[in-house]
Amino acid sequence: MSIAARSVVFPLATNVHLAFDTETLRTHTAWRGPSLDLHGAPYDGAAGKFLADFTGDFLFTNPPLFPWAGGKPARNILTDFPSKPRFLGLSTRGGVRTLMYELPLDAEETVRVHETPSVQFVDGTPVVVRRFEVAASYMDLEFTAHMEAGRQTAIGQNPAAMGILRQKDVLLVAFRGRPLLGWKPATGQADYVFETLREKAGETETVPRHITGDETHAVVHIPAHRGEISFEVLTVVCADKAEAERLLPKLIPAKVAPPELMRVSEPPASKPTNAVPAWVMTNAPVVREEAGFRIEQLQTQNSKLQTSPITGLDFLPSGELAFCTTRGEVFIVGPLDNPTNAPALRRFARGLMEPAGLRVLSGEIFIAQKCELTRLRDTDGDGEADFFECVSQGWGFNGNARQFATGPVADKEGRLHVFLDARGARWEVPFRGWDARFSRAGKDFEGWASGFHSPGGALSIGGEIFVTDNAGPWVSAAKLIHVRESQFQGHPATQPAPQEQFKEPKEFAPPAVWFPSRLAKRVAGFAVAPESWGAFAGQVIVADGEGGLLRVSLEQVNGAWQGAAWPLLQNLSLRATRLAMSADGKLYLGGATDGNTAALARISLPTPLPFEVKSVKAHADGFELTFTQPVDAASAGKPVSYEVSQFSYRHEAAPGVEHDFDGADGRASTLKVAAASVAANGLSVRLKIPGLRAGFVTVIRAAGLRSAAQPLRHDTFFYTLNQLPK
Repeated sequence: MSIAARSVVFPLATNVHLAFDTETLRTHTAWRGPSLDLHGAPYDGAAGKFLADFTGDFLFTNPPLFPWAGGKPARNILTDFPSKPRFLGLSTRGGVRTLMYELPLDAEETVRVHETPSVQFVDGTPVVVRRFEVAASYMDLEFTAHMEAGRQTAIGQNPAAMGILRQKDVLLVAFRGRPLLGWKPATGQADYVFETLREKAGETETVPRHITGDETHAVVHIPAHRGEISFEVLTVVCADKAEAERLLPKLIPAKVAPPELMRVSEPPASKPTNAVPAWVMTNAPVVREEAGFRIEQLQTQNSKLQTSPITGLDFLPSGELAFCTTRGEVFIVGPLDNPTNAPALRRFARGLMEPAGLRVLSGEIFIAQKCELTRLRDTDGDGEADFFECVSQGWGFNGNARQFATGPVADKEGRLHVFLDARGARWEVPFRGWDARFSRAGKDFEGWASGFHSPGGALSIGGEIFVTDNAGPWVSAAKLIHVRESQFQGHPATQPAPQEQFKEPKEFAPPAVWFPSRLAKRVAGFAVAPESWGAFAGQVIVADGEGGLLRVSLEQVNGAWQGAAWPLLQNLSLRATRLAMSADGKLYLGGATDGNTAALARISLPTPLPFEVKSVKAHADGFELTFTQPVDAASAGKPVSYEVSQFSYRHEAAPGVEHDFDGADGRASTLKVAAASVAANGLSVRLKIPGLRAGFVTVIRAAGLRSAAQPLRHDTFFYTLNQLPK
C-alpha cells in the first residue's frame, strides 16, 4: 500500500530504505527489510509492480502532510499546503544522494533546503539520519519531523531529544548541529482520513485510512538566520525507554559538517578519472532490404537491455544517440557510422519512472517521466548524470500504470509541452488528458489544450506542435493532431476541464489526419523527412507501433492542417515507438523486438525512390496527385482507374465505427471520378470528383496505375478532408 505516487526511494543500507514524497516534501516511509517492489521507482531502478508493496518492518511513516512552515504555522498541516513549494531535484554527485527543494516564505521570498538521508548503526541498531542544509531565512521555520500515533515522552535530560510511546515500541527522535534549535512537540487526539494507493486489476485504487487516537507531532523549531545552517534529525526505533536512554548519549555528541549548498552545482576542481564503463555493440548489424530501403538492426551485447523497450530517442550535438527505456535507464551510443570501430554503449542515468519521452534541447537531455519532466546533468564531468533536475511536476498523477507523460517538445516561443495520458484518470486528478505547457525553467505552468486519450509521440514542425493519439473511448481511430490553444480533442480530460465534459464530452476539433484501423491500429513517435529524402522531404514519417512505418503528406487549407497517409514500410524486425533523423539523413528507430527486448535500427532511403504517390493536394472539386516517377498516361488518364469513397466517425464512447453520408455504420459513400487529367511531364494527375464532402476521410485506390517500369508500390491512400479549398 502506497501513500505517495511521486516517491524517491533511497537504499540507505542493504536492508534499510527510505521513501520521500516529492509532492509534499516529506519522508513518508522508512523500513527495514527488502527494497520496494516497484517498477521504475524514481532514481531506484528496481523491477516489479509500479506502486509500492512494502514488506519488512516499518521504522516510521508520516501521513500526507506538508512538514515545513514559515512564520505562523499552517492551521492544518494535512490540508493547508503552501502555494509555491517546489521540488528542485536530486543530486547523486560523489555517491551522496541529496534532495533539493524550495520553501515559500511569503509571496516573493523562498528558502532553499537540501536534505540528505543516510543510516548509521549504533550497537547494531539502524539510526535514520536526515541531514538538512538550509539557506538564509529572515523568519523562523518549523519542520515536522514526525507525526506518529502515540504519546510524547521525555528521554533522559537532553533537550535535543524526545520520544514517542508507540503501541509496541518507542520512537527516539533527536537533533544535532546548530545549538539554537528546539523541539515544539505536541500530543493531541487525531481524527482524520487520508487516502492510500494500491493496484487492483491493473488500475489504481484509493483506499481511505482513518486515523484516530493519540498522535504526537515532533516539530523542530529553526530560528531565523542570516547565513546557511546545517543540522541533522536522528530517528531510531527502540524496544522501550530504557534502550532509548542507553542509545541517546551515543547519538548526540557527533559533530555536524558545515553546510555546502553549492556543492552540487559547482564544477569539480579536477576531472574525475572514474570513466563510466561502456558495453561494446557488435559492428555487424543485421541488414535486409525492402523495395530498396536498407534496414539495419543494430546489435548489442548488453543483457541489461533485455525486457527494456526504448521509449525515447534523440541525437546529441556530438552526433551520439541518446535513448531511454521502460526500466528507467538512459543510454548513449556512438559513434554510429564508423566502419572500423564498433559503437560503444554507456549508461548515462538510471532509476527513472517509466519514461515515455526523451528530447535533447540546447545540448541537454530532458526526460518525460510519469511523475515529472526531468533535466539530466553531468555536473562532475565523469560521463554519468548526477543531477536529476525537476523542471516541472505540475500535473496530477495517482500512480496508475498507464498514465504516461510524452514529450517534451518546444514550441516557437521556446515553451515546453508535455502530453499526459488520460487512461485510468479521475476528474479530481488534474491535467490528465492535457497538453501541459510551461517555460524551460518550469514556470508559468498551464493547460494548453485538452482531450487527449493516449498520446504516442509529439514533435514541433516549423514551430507548430503536433502529437499522435490513439484509439479508445471517444477516440474512434488513431490520429495526428495539430495542437492549438484551448482546443478540445475529444477524450474526457480531468480538471481544470469542466466536470460535465469529463462525463460526456461534446464536439471536438478534428485531427489533421485520421489513421483508420486497416492502415494502423496504433501510432507512436514520428519524425520529419530531411532534404536528403528528396521527393519525401518535409513529409512526416510515423511509427505505427506494430512493426511498420507510415508516411504522411500534410498541407494547410483555409488555415487548417490536413493530409494523406500511406504505409511506408511494413513487417520490420522491431515495433518502433520513437524515431529520430541523423545529420546524414538516416532514420533511426527505437522500440522493441517481439520478445520485448530493446531494439535499435536505422533505415537508408533507396535511390531512386520506388514508384509512389508522392503527395496529394486538395481542390474544391477534387485532388491533384503527384508521383515520384512519371506515370503511364494511358492508365492514369482514365477515370475508371480510380476508386473513391468517403467515410467519417461518430464522437461517442463506444469503439469507433466508420459511417457513410447517410450515417449507416460500417459503410462508406462511393464517389465517381468525372475526369482525370495527366500533366505533360507525367508527374501529376488532376482528378475531378463531384460530391466530395468536407469532414470526411477520402479513400482513393489506383490499383491499375504504373510508371514505365513498375506498378504503384502502395496503390491506396487515406486523405482527411477537413476543409475544401475556397
